[in-house]
Amino acid sequence: MSCFNWLLYLAAALAVIRNELLVDSASDKKHHSGPVVNVTKHLMFPDFNLSYNPRILNDVKLLGSAKLASKTSAIQIPDESHVTDLRHQAGRAIYSSSIRLLDPHTETPASFETTFSFQFHNASSSSPERIQTTQSGGYGNGGSGLAFVIVPDEFTVGRPGAWLAMLNDACEDDYKVITIEFDTRLNPEFGDPNDNHVGINLGTIISTETINASDVGVFLNDGSIHRAWISYNGSRRWMEIRLGSDDGSYPAKPVFSGSLDLSPFLNEYMFVGFSASTGNHTQIHSVLSWNFTSVSQAFLRVPSIETCESKIVVTENSRAEPPGTFLIFIAVLALAIAVMLSLYYNSKRRSANSDSASIVLPEKKQRPRPPNKPRSFTISEISLATRSFGALEILGGGSKGVCYRGKLPNGCQVAVKRRLMKEIKGISRVRHPNLVSIRGWCQDKKEIMVVYEFFSNGSLDKWLFGVGVLPWTRRLMQNRWQSNLKNNWIVPKVENEK
Repeated sequence: MSCFNWLLYLAAALAVIRNELLVDSASDKKHHSGPVVNVTKHLMFPDFNLSYNPRILNDVKLLGSAKLASKTSAIQIPDESHVTDLRHQAGRAIYSSSIRLLDPHTETPASFETTFSFQFHNASSSSPERIQTTQSGGYGNGGSGLAFVIVPDEFTVGRPGAWLAMLNDACEDDYKVITIEFDTRLNPEFGDPNDNHVGINLGTIISTETINASDVGVFLNDGSIHRAWISYNGSRRWMEIRLGSDDGSYPAKPVFSGSLDLSPFLNEYMFVGFSASTGNHTQIHSVLSWNFTSVSQAFLRVPSIETCESKIVVTENSRAEPPGTFLIFIAVLALAIAVMLSLYYNSKRRSANSDSASIVLPEKKQRPRPPNKPRSFTISEISLATRSFGALEILGGGSKGVCYRGKLPNGCQVAVKRRLMKEIKGISRVRHPNLVSIRGWCQDKKEIMVVYEFFSNGSLDKWLFGVGVLPWTRRLMQNRWQSNLKNNWIVPKVENEK
């Protein structure tokens, strides 16, 4: 098939595919409408006691300096059992499976609620002594704090110190992370208001919103058990945070309530959990209980009106691509590859044909000829017969060339002499029983070589102008031939004189 035909075929195929996409899209809008359903995910950890719930080992993934403490039945960061110096440690504890937190078709975040109890205490004592409070109302001793995190992967552990193990150097600018931090260190370079605050961080260590925990009578590093409640309404993009003691009472007033769009910082599936770190000051961060519930919107998989078995479809909104688009794309790609391969092989074939015109074809094999009929010799045959025109094979020479003795593969001896083409034409018309027979010829470029039958008695010149052994009676007989033949290098037969 020619290149032009291939292009016509490809254009027709693309037109058919376009029509099919339009038909499928219209069909989807007409027949594949279905209800929106809510997908709910619920996690519940009343404690982290491995004796009562061994599945915790599978449900909770520990990263960095984090462990499940058997004595306190809690998640503990850092892990003092593996290091002697608790300074500059970082760790994470996350739920081992990802959770759907964004509808990619409508860009609607999932709604979620989480509550957890936590405690900070010094590494050297489980009952830390209160020290003088700072001007902000917090306590001047302790580490960096704890954060509830929503992260895109289950591998990253951030930097220690004020970074709360949220981000590290490998995290790019578009790294999607959401944290609610409970910070016990004052870091002015990050915009911290004091060393006892709650912060909301969206993709950065610098808090978007900060709340002074002292305003609600909570001092994070006083050694007591605190509880946090975080709720988010995805459709309204609204968040509320409450903070209080773990005595069963629910705070009536949130420490934060406001509009917050999390969708730019969410993937469809994310991981949830906790991270904590220490800097020059150390403390143990413990999570004693944790509940989490999320509700995300999804489109129900429903059968079409045509059949329940063969056409199960996912109902999509107008922004979604119609079913079968991927298969159609594969077909177009295969067709394009076939066209390119055809063009490639056709060009290769034309190139091979053009190259073959410049190739010197090997010499054709000679057909069998009668024994005495002249034939064409190849240059290789002549070179082999004369031993590559060796000096020992020279019989004689003159102004018109050199004559060589040769021996053909069949054992027949010949004499090879070079001549011009016009001389060959003249010789070929001369016939006489006393003239040397021509066995053949060879044309090499512009040079012609004539192959004669070889006679060992030499040439006519030797007998006419040599030692004078030829009697005058024979000379008179041969004289009339000499005038016609001496300029043509035709050697007549000369019998041995007895």
